[in-house]
Amino acid sequence: MDPVPRNSKANNCSLISLHAVLPETVDWQNFLVHANLTQPLPSLSIRCHDLCRLLSFGSPLVKLVASYCLLELFTRISDQKNVKSDKLNCRYLSSVIAVLEGLIFDSDIRVAMNCSLCLSMILGWEKLDMVLRADRKNNWCRLIVEELAMSLAVPCLASKSFMIHHRPAVHVGVALLKLHKVPEWMSSIFDDSCISGIVDNLSPSNVSTEMVILFRELMNARFLKTEQIASLNRVFQACRKRLYTNESRDTKGEECEENDVANLDIAGEVCQVLIKIMSSQTSLAMDSSGFSFRSNRLLEEIELFSKSVMEEES
Repeated sequence: MDPVPRNSKANNCSLISLHAVLPETVDWQNFLVHANLTQPLPSLSIRCHDLCRLLSFGSPLVKLVASYCLLELFTRISDQKNVKSDKLNCRYLSSVIAVLEGLIFDSDIRVAMNCSLCLSMILGWEKLDMVLRADRKNNWCRLIVEELAMSLAVPCLASKSFMIHHRPAVHVGVALLKLHKVPEWMSSIFDDSCISGIVDNLSPSNVSTEMVILFRELMNARFLKTEQIASLNRVFQACRKRLYTNESRDTKGEECEENDVANLDIAGEVCQVLIKIMSSQTSLAMDSSGFSFRSNRLLEEIELFSKSVMEEES
């Protein structure tokens, strides 16, 4: 197993600790500037540009750790911007975007998901910062959305790959649909035939949280027809029923998986624990009703979709 730089893991813990201990003191945008500039609050950290280098040239495990660190950093910056509406102070953001766009289809789904979430946050910042939005053509984002639409609309991909590997690209598509001015090419990609193909390819067993979010944003952007919304609502309600019926059986498999992890060699086990600590999905524990975190997220998104449908009809 490739070694992970000690600083990378320490950086993630440092970011989380700073947020917990000094939530109002840290200016998270300081992590976007180069390290040779003096900072008002010294802390153990790897700067954004160094994390991007690790994402580009690191081993698979290093890339994974770096992606979690970058996601934690961007989450804190987003939270701070939402409160203070500060202008972004990053001269090399276009380079960061290029790195993230290139990793949306990474073979490690965790790296791809983290990078897509980071990219979607940057697209959200563009709603606040006119400088970022000016004259950006989103050519690579268009390719990502085209690949997403093509893979979801092809019937032969209604498989495990359909359920998993579309997820990172969906976050990019959703972020674009939330922009103040949705790119014109989005309507040409998600045209009537494409959306109908994706809807026909959905079933209660392959609905994911990301798919529900995507269709809710497509509905909000007026991309869906009435009959397509009705079909989606039927599939989502059938998915809800399936979750309530099968969840208790599925949790036994999760318990077995945890036991398998515990039987790994010491080094492998330590690495697994550290990765889980850094992961944004570490709390997959069962709640009092027996549902996993992932299932609850899906149920919540289905409920939000249903509410949006009722608002459209009223």
